[in-house]
Amino acid sequence: MNRRTLAACATAFATGIVMLSATPAFALSRTEVMARARKWVDLAIPYSQTFYRDDNGATATASVGWRCDCSGFVSMTWKTSHPGLSTRTLHYVSTVIPRELLQPGDALVSYNNHAVLFGGWANAERTHYYAYEMSSSASRQSTTAPDGTVIRVTPYPYWSWPADRPYVPYRRDGVTGSIDYEPYIQRVQGANRYETAVAASRAAFPDGAPAAVIASGEDWPDALSASSLAGALGGPVLLSASTRLPAAVAEEVQRLQARSLVVVGGPSAVATSVVEALKAIPGVSSVKRVAGSNRYETARAVADETRRIAGAPEAAFLCTGENFPDALAAAPLAYASGWPVLLTQTGALSEDASAVLVAARPQRVYVLGGEAVVSTQTVAAAADALGPAVPIARVAGPDRYDTALRVAALGVDRCGLSYAAPAIATGDGFADALAGGAMAGARKGVLLLTPTSRMYSKLWTQLAKVSAQVGKPFTLGGDAALSPTVRTAIALALEPVRPPQ
Repeated sequence: MNRRTLAACATAFATGIVMLSATPAFALSRTEVMARARKWVDLAIPYSQTFYRDDNGATATASVGWRCDCSGFVSMTWKTSHPGLSTRTLHYVSTVIPRELLQPGDALVSYNNHAVLFGGWANAERTHYYAYEMSSSASRQSTTAPDGTVIRVTPYPYWSWPADRPYVPYRRDGVTGSIDYEPYIQRVQGANRYETAVAASRAAFPDGAPAAVIASGEDWPDALSASSLAGALGGPVLLSASTRLPAAVAEEVQRLQARSLVVVGGPSAVATSVVEALKAIPGVSSVKRVAGSNRYETARAVADETRRIAGAPEAAFLCTGENFPDALAAAPLAYASGWPVLLTQTGALSEDASAVLVAARPQRVYVLGGEAVVSTQTVAAAADALGPAVPIARVAGPDRYDTALRVAALGVDRCGLSYAAPAIATGDGFADALAGGAMAGARKGVLLLTPTSRMYSKLWTQLAKVSAQVGKPFTLGGDAALSPTVRTAIALALEPVRPPQ
């Protein structure tokens, strides 16, 4: 492996990219990998770069044995060719994986330096793991074990390493027995965004609901503010195409036995023909439209309607109306607490958001997102509208996913939410989370965001941290929304920490 290849591996590790390899020529189970590792560890084979041992640890020649050094040990567990590959060549039979996908039998390799076999996480925080290794320095690392095969609790990724040779996780091509993520998750999905919203409604309201909120599934602004109103009404958020009511949505309204429906958004978002179709559903006695001439006026109208039903809110959210991620994560909080989601321009406080703040007089305001999405000038204008007695706090991280984690923490602290049954959605799109946020709020859960194709590392760490509280997360959308890689990482974050067998 040259330095360019090493840099590529390090980049793949840092970004969490999983590179797909061709169909392997053989299969090797994780159980066998770990059994082979344990056999050499139990024999306490001394370290040597010139002696060789066979599968059973007996002295052998290079043609039938493996070197008794770090990469020779990994080569033995992975059943590579004799006498074993090196830390410069192990990548020929393996694939880079992100940390979040590490499972027993994978390896951590520092190019031209050292290699260890990963034996499983040693603590719930996933900061230490069980390293199986052929060590030339075990006796110098806070252990009484002699140099040679050893298993020890090791800080991730390792004790130390040269700056230009980071430890990169690898998976042996052809290894079988990876974790099955299905027992760890609850799928909430349909054939499209409308049916996924129906699935979310069914998960939150298995016994029906007196009302439902209908918003456009073709764009996000109106539905962002809908969760607080849905919470006040005690029903789900359902999505509709702009000019036609999906049959699955009409069927769900009937199953809910919802008598009252509220359409959020004007005719350009949800056409009059859709409203008429809603009125024609058996059992529906009232269909009301709540809308303004633009997204900011609609958010104001929703806030006013929510306040009419539920009373003055304790708090309010102030979010950009120019993008969706930050407001998505607030949906469960808005649903559970009736806190309105107010939309504003980035550089100036919208007149409609200002009007709601003045009329509703919340006790505090939470600004979602950094200064790039809601500027300091906008926050200052909100402070002027409210006066010095009302605190304004910004909830923001370096990206949309970190912001969602911070909003979730706020929901746990202030809104009675928990991690018992969190909803997890892609942050790359809006459709699944629009209805999923209301579902999470109805179930007193938080909404967490991750990229579609990889697990957001801070989310993985947080799930591992609270794993004892988590039952089964609700995953919103199909594999095109949350890839199997993400679902596997969820399972691995929730997998109980177990000592080596």
